[in-house]
Amino acid sequence: MIFYRILFGSYCKHNFDDAEETVDNYLAALAGNGQINKDYTIVSWQKQVTAYIKAVGLEADQLKSHSAYGKERLKEVENFFKRKPTWYYNEDFPPKQKAVWKNASFLYLFTPSYLPGTPLYRGDNNDAIPLYRVPITDSERESIYLWQQYYRDCDNIWTKNGKLEINAYRMLADPKSELSRRGRELCLAIEKATKTPTYYYLMRFFGRKHKDEAQRKCPGCGNSWKVEHAHPQIRFCDFYFQCSHCRLVSHLANGTVNSRYAKIGEYTNSESD
Repeated sequence: MIFYRILFGSYCKHNFDDAEETVDNYLAALAGNGQINKDYTIVSWQKQVTAYIKAVGLEADQLKSHSAYGKERLKEVENFFKRKPTWYYNEDFPPKQKAVWKNASFLYLFTPSYLPGTPLYRGDNNDAIPLYRVPITDSERESIYLWQQYYRDCDNIWTKNGKLEINAYRMLADPKSELSRRGRELCLAIEKATKTPTYYYLMRFFGRKHKDEAQRKCPGCGNSWKVEHAHPQIRFCDFYFQCSHCRLVSHLANGTVNSRYAKIGEYTNSESD
């Protein structure tokens, strides 16, 4: 993530509410396209409108990175302020290289609530790939953004340990849940566009005894999916489980052994489950 300050200009001939709405519409379009984090701040100082944002990667400010919707909202900003917005680095050491998806052995989709930014990563070096660099459609990018918010909502509910904790965990850990189905469909869209295998990450917290847990089958097809060369403690992308047929990856359970909940996300040949 790269911290920026964006200067939009003066709103002397208008009120701040109109200026804020115009800027907010533009920034929301950038967030939906995977260019910036959704948590931005718009402020007024001496009738100058400034926004503080976190960009997901280099070139997020450039027109070529905008969606068609973002370009429309940018024109509205320019018409309102009679100038183009100016982006300023607010970091001493911004990244010098941009992360790319090309030549990756595989990609994976993962987006917990504690990890801001893009939900797409390289499976060989764990580099985060900004969605605006991926050659999918604007609508697919927007769908990934909405799925990302849905996933993070479920993750937040699960970690809060309330009455909906297990229901939320099921959404994260079950490959047949609504959340997982939507995510896996988006993985297919990314794979089709990039010609790069794209996997969906399945949460696994509740597990069984170590030996049984290590030998569990792919929850999608029931085949063996253990990766013998994996080193789970070195990098997140060194997955313990990976199924090339179902395009699923996961780790060993990292929570307390709990046979009651360990069955969530495990393989079953019952069509009703």
